[in-house]
Amino acid sequence: MLRRSLFKSSVENLRQRCFSIQIARQQGDKNIDQIDNGGQSSKKSSSMDKSNRDFIQRLCTRPKQVRNKPFIKSLFKGEYLYDFLKYPEYEHNIFSESLDKHVQSIKAYFKTSNYGKIIDKNGNFSLEAISDFRSLGLFSKCLPIEYNGSELDSTGFARIIEETSTYPSLALNLINIQELVARSILAYGTQSQKDKILPQIARGEINAGFCYSEINNSFDPANFDLMARIGSVKGEKIYTLNGEKTWVSLLSNDNIEDALLVTFAKTFNEGSDKLNAFLVSAKSPGVSLKKVLSNQNGLSLYQVNFKEVVLSKEDILGEYGNGFEISSRIVDQSRYLVGAICIGLLKHLYKQTIDFSIQTYRYGKSISQFPLIKARLACVEHKLYTMESMVYLTAGVVDTYDMPDVGCEAALTKIFCTETLRECVSHCLDIMAMGQFINLDKLTQKYLSDVSYLVNALNTNDLLRLYVGTNGLVLSGAEFGDELSKVRNPLKYPGFLLRQILINHKLIRSAQKKIPQYFYLWEHVHPSLQEPVSVLEQSAVKLMMAAKSTIINHGRDVIDNQVPLAMLADMAMHIYAMNSAIARASRSYSIGLPNSQHEVALVFVQCKESGKIVDEMHADIISSRGGEGLNNTKFNIADNVLKVKNHAASHSISRNY
Repeated sequence: MLRRSLFKSSVENLRQRCFSIQIARQQGDKNIDQIDNGGQSSKKSSSMDKSNRDFIQRLCTRPKQVRNKPFIKSLFKGEYLYDFLKYPEYEHNIFSESLDKHVQSIKAYFKTSNYGKIIDKNGNFSLEAISDFRSLGLFSKCLPIEYNGSELDSTGFARIIEETSTYPSLALNLINIQELVARSILAYGTQSQKDKILPQIARGEINAGFCYSEINNSFDPANFDLMARIGSVKGEKIYTLNGEKTWVSLLSNDNIEDALLVTFAKTFNEGSDKLNAFLVSAKSPGVSLKKVLSNQNGLSLYQVNFKEVVLSKEDILGEYGNGFEISSRIVDQSRYLVGAICIGLLKHLYKQTIDFSIQTYRYGKSISQFPLIKARLACVEHKLYTMESMVYLTAGVVDTYDMPDVGCEAALTKIFCTETLRECVSHCLDIMAMGQFINLDKLTQKYLSDVSYLVNALNTNDLLRLYVGTNGLVLSGAEFGDELSKVRNPLKYPGFLLRQILINHKLIRSAQKKIPQYFYLWEHVHPSLQEPVSVLEQSAVKLMMAAKSTIINHGRDVIDNQVPLAMLADMAMHIYAMNSAIARASRSYSIGLPNSQHEVALVFVQCKESGKIVDEMHADIISSRGGEGLNNTKFNIADNVLKVKNHAASHSISRNY
């Protein structure tokens, strides 16, 4: 305890000095060692002060681990990573207080700026608002200090995105500019590309867009239509782009003509095609932009046409043929940030709903006392808690590793948050409708428009489900391949089949126990969470069993039979949701955060709900082995509809006699 007190005191005394060091770095001061509490020369500083400064600088630049084991993929092969039950947190208050300063400045701006000041009469961000965004440093939050950035980590940037999500279009554009474009250049660009482009992005001098999706294809780069033809001019290799990209998000009413476009195109060379990423200026000859969608709330999506656009080899981002790695790594690690937008958006509406329910009276009392209203508010509360838990757990993993493998976790977080947002928005609007809320029509249009775009941002949820299910089964098949091939040929391996029946029987019995004895998850959380963590363990065992059953039932044809993949992804999503909420509540209860008992109650509700969903999906996957199951019935219904090309049932008043 004494060592901890002295350490804490030391950090408290150095907090202001650490902020001075950061300011000096941002101003380009190379004499950081001369900064002390009084602003005097370091010659007057004691050797202890210098060692303390060295400690703070080492703390800020601590090397990360290289790569993590993926949580979701490991679940498919029956392995539970206990580190994911330890909820991430900042090691020292220095970091959280520094982040809080960024958040408070943004919060104060949006609190004092009305809608008319930020969104102009054409539904675009006003020029004054964009200038204010530059002053707030919104375009430089996660860029390194040497490029005039604030160097926030993923957790800090997620918090910034949450705070700006009062205007979801702004938050989405910040993700595009900083997380997709700037981070692509930071990770794969040459030094000259970084020095030229990143300071301009940080100052908000240039707009930036991520050109990936196409009209006929938004997921499979092998079928992209945009082509880069290789040629030569004066002995120098050139690339000529022809084609178009769509759904490119750019900050409306800003310098669209000066935008930088990270563009992905196929390049044919010596009989093989490679995907490459190019840095294309919107001012380049042959580039034209056409607005295809505006939601009158700052969101503008463009179609970008490339006609004989000539680029040099200096315009390639990364190594030749490295486009798929760039797109998959950058986008896969960024999807959870859409969840941060959902959190901020829902919190804003939820606060309005709570105030409205308290202030509105019906039948002589506040509608907040009605059981139905309480049930809806409680539903939004526990879902919002789970959304927040998933987003910041994923962000914590990204912060911990240099090359984090969180593609499945980020995808499931995005799916859960966007679909939960849609449900919770419906609850809030239904509550307001009880009081004939005067602005309900405008509010409904705004939120439904925002939700519909967020659901499809960075790929549709159905495609992401297939992505997660496929990745999980690939690892599961590699782990259990020999075992499953024997199960599919029982006559050749009768002894193995008998042993497998006994093992599965024990596994099922273990999963059905009140305190399961397979992963022993209850040993890794607070004892008050024993019941929800038991549901989590049962669900994890059922996911492993369902993955095995899916491979046995469908073999290599499982990719074509998409429904089991989507169901496995949904099972994994609810397991990740339960894990995130339990880990967060366990930490809160253990360190004594205010209202931690409330958090425990939220976890109980979430795990009860998610556990039921996992049970239903597991039962349907297992029952589909013999041609039974609800999905087989649904397939037959769909076949009938497609056969008649219309609603297939007779009208309710029809008769045949």
